[in-house]
Amino acid sequence: MPTPPWTDPSDAPVIEQSIHDYIVSIFRRVRGHRGLVEIIPISPGAEATRGYDAAVKEVVPLYFQYKLPDFTSRPQSSQPEVYRQRADWAFDDAGGLFHFRLRAKATHAPQSQHQLLFELARKGAHAYYVSPTFIDQQRLRFGGELIANEPYALRYMNVQYGDLLDRVEVPVLHDIICIPPCCSVDDPPESHQFFFNQKRQVSLHSDPVRVESLDLASVIDDQLRELVSGRALTQDSVNEHVNYILRSLSGEFRDERNFGLVSDYYRSMRSEIGTANELMISLRALARTVQDLSGVQMLLTMRL
Repeated sequence: MPTPPWTDPSDAPVIEQSIHDYIVSIFRRVRGHRGLVEIIPISPGAEATRGYDAAVKEVVPLYFQYKLPDFTSRPQSSQPEVYRQRADWAFDDAGGLFHFRLRAKATHAPQSQHQLLFELARKGAHAYYVSPTFIDQQRLRFGGELIANEPYALRYMNVQYGDLLDRVEVPVLHDIICIPPCCSVDDPPESHQFFFNQKRQVSLHSDPVRVESLDLASVIDDQLRELVSGRALTQDSVNEHVNYILRSLSGEFRDERNFGLVSDYYRSMRSEIGTANELMISLRALARTVQDLSGVQMLLTMRL
């Protein structure tokens, strides 16, 4: 594998961070013509310096765990049991099969990454595994753009805020799959894998179960609808959200020791972030805590 620095982006290895960069390159194009709506990756300080924080009024968090899948062109020979089970469900894997394994539980973590995502989704948060359904790695290296044309089209969605109407550009694409953490899994989590094809037909093994997936455009639609539904986070409601995320990070809900340790970490992150907007102070500290302790990343759909 080539080592940095790379003089040509095509020499860079494709990793899970590549998927994050690809998704962000798409999300940064989701914005209202009147500047009322933005979708951004959240980080401790990068966006704060761009003037976002002072103007943010409402936020819908989105929790993503990026996965770079393996691909097999002949699943009937390389994954015969999985192939037969999926065939029984009338899944069409003739074009090949993608798959990724769940992450092993860290030695000192109160719970696995999958269990965290499952708990977040169970409590109403937007949490997904995110993976490409294509094998053209150049698209990931170059931030999602093909050589001659874009890999997606834009459509428009009207978003109403009281008397204000914003026209939001939303990308339509079918090559990014969003997989909900559909159910709890037995230990060890790394013995379980998600399998899916280009038609977004998904299954979880080793205990076979069918999984309903979403495309990225549907997830963005859900974010925008929640933003205007009155369920978005504000300065008055963010503490409740922070509390249940920290509880989820802590593992067993009644384990006050773990909850105390996670809460202390969150407070230490919060003390490092200087901004006048209490909503964004809390969410930036929460994003850092979630990413550091679980690897899960947060994006925000915001009304300015």
